Amino acid sequence: EFSVSAFGISLVWISFSYSGWNAAVYIGGEVRDPEQNLPRSLLLGTIFVTILYLALNAVFVFSAPLTELSGQLEVGRIAARAIGGSVLEEAVSVIIALVLISSASSLVMAGPRVTAKMAMDGYLPAWLTVADGPPRAAIAIQAALALILLWTSSFEALLTYIGFTLGISTAVTVVALLVLRHREGKSVRIPGFPIVPWLFLCGVVAMTAFAVVQKPLECLVGFGTILAGLIAWFFNRRAVVTKINC
Repeated sequence: EFSVSAFGISLVWISFSYSGWNAAVYIGGEVRDPEQNLPRSLLLGTIFVTILYLALNAVFVFSAPLTELSGQLEVGRIAARAIGGSVLEEAVSVIIALVLISSASSLVMAGPRVTAKMAMDGYLPAWLTVADGPPRAAIAIQAALALILLWTSSFEALLTYIGFTLGISTAVTVVALLVLRHREGKSVRIPGFPIVPWLFLCGVVAMTAFAVVQKPLECLVGFGTILAGLIAWFFNRRAVVTKINC
């Protein structure tokens, strides 16, 4: 039976599944000719992630009965067992494990560099900065936060929390782009303006509303995370301004 509210919260999880296409931005400072290569990377990443996600879901949906897939986490194993028996099921399990390792590796590269860069700009404590080499302190902080989330949350709650928080953060980014367009005029190019950004914002608002109704606790934690970030930004920014004025 179709439920609008269940469909809405599913969109939060689906939007998280599409994440990853924008990871190249996090290491933009280390990319050669970023003005040309970053947009190309983002476009190709979006296309690749979309095709891969749709192809995988097509295999899942058409290879096994929906009654077996409904409510299950290990849909990859279920689909593989329906296609090729236990041998393919075990092979797919190994492949998924290897993919997860590569995903964790890419996040270890990207995430701490964002933290270190924010610290260099004065938005986070100075001890998170790094002059040369890997950002070890930022990596340690990210690892600690990841372990806390894994120990204190279920898989579904974690997906909802991260998907909700990422959705809000992305929406704020688009709002900032619209503000920049209003201030700078047509010199700021936005493809599909104004339909595309406003359509995206409407979609995020709808997903957020459904998520708040269906999963209020996870959304409250998400709001708390965003609020904590704003408070940290405010105090660190004020400290930087005070230091400059002195």
